[in-house]
Amino acid sequence: MLESTSEFLDVVKCSSNTNAFGISLGGAVCYYMQHHRPDIIQRAILVSPAILCCVDKDLVNGIRDGTSNFCCLKSRQDAKLLMRDLSTGRDDDTRKKKDPVPKFFLETVYREARKKSPEGHFREVLLHLLEPTDESYAAGKDVDTESHRLVIWPEKDRIINYEEGKQFFEVSSSDDKDGGLASKSANTEFECVADCGHVFHSDGRGIFDIIRPRVKEYLLNFKG
Repeated sequence: MLESTSEFLDVVKCSSNTNAFGISLGGAVCYYMQHHRPDIIQRAILVSPAILCCVDKDLVNGIRDGTSNFCCLKSRQDAKLLMRDLSTGRDDDTRKKKDPVPKFFLETVYREARKKSPEGHFREVLLHLLEPTDESYAAGKDVDTESHRLVIWPEKDRIINYEEGKQFFEVSSSDDKDGGLASKSANTEFECVADCGHVFHSDGRGIFDIIRPRVKEYLLNFKG
C-alpha cells in the first residue's frame, strides 16, 4: 500500500509543497508517507491514524477470539454494534444518540456486506493486518518527530485508542493557561475532540463536520 501510494505521487507529479490528510487507516498511510516522502509532503493532518500499536486492545482481542464481528457482519445486530462502536462505544448508555445512523442505513450496510464479501473474508484480512511484524509500517514509537503535522484524536475512540495515541506521539498536558495538550515533537500539534468516537460524536454529528474548521485553519496557515 505504501509503495503504491508513493508511486502514485510520482505518477501524478505532486509538487514539493503538498499537504496530506488521512483518517483511520488513511491516517496511518499518511503518517508513513510523510516520513517516506518528505520531498513531497510538507504538512499532514492525521485523524485517529490506525498505527498498529494504537489500535484498541479490546477490539483486537475481540477480533482474535471471535467475540467481536467488527467489519465482519454476520447479522443485523453486528451492523448496529459496529455503528455504536464507531460512536462512543456499544456500552455507552449516556450519549444523546444511541444509534448514530437510521435503521434503513444499517440495513443497507448489512446487505452490502453479505452480498460483496465471502464468509470470513474481512476477519482474515483484519487478522493479517493485526499480526506482529518487523515492517516499517508497524512502528512502536514515533519515527517522524521532525515533520509538521496536526494530529486530531476523538477522546472516546473505541477503534484507535486515544490514550495509546497520546503515548505514541509523546503527548502530555501543556503548561499553557488553556490546559491544552503538547507533544514532545516541536512541529506536532495534538488536539482532542471531546465526547467523540472514531466516526460519530455522542450527539450524532460526524467527525468531518466537527473538525472541518480546524483543518481549514491549519491548511491555510502558511507560517509553518
